[in-house]
Amino acid sequence: MKRPVFISCISAAAATIICSYVGTQYLGKNIMYAIGGAIIGTGITTFITDRIADQIQINQVMLRLPRPLTRPTSCIGCKYYHGIFYNGSPLICSVHPEGIEGAKCPDWQGF
Repeated sequence: MKRPVFISCISAAAATIICSYVGTQYLGKNIMYAIGGAIIGTGITTFITDRIADQIQINQVMLRLPRPLTRPTSCIGCKYYHGIFYNGSPLICSVHPEGIEGAKCPDWQGF
């Protein structure tokens, strides 16, 4: 089960505060600064690791993008053409998402 990043950061901060209070009573400031730094470093590492794991999941989804469409002849050279399937539905272009009915597009524009 994945812990929320917020909980990890809060627990690291709380552990740092507790260790610094108790530790200065018994061990000394330098040792407690080292322990506190290690705990903060662990929290930061946890945060970064979770961000990287989320980015890896996003990349895996993006790599499964569907195949491009066969370009209609009326769309050749048009700057609005997109031509990729999303959730099984084709997005032909930004002006005519489902394509045109005639042989010539009234909104065709070159680059």
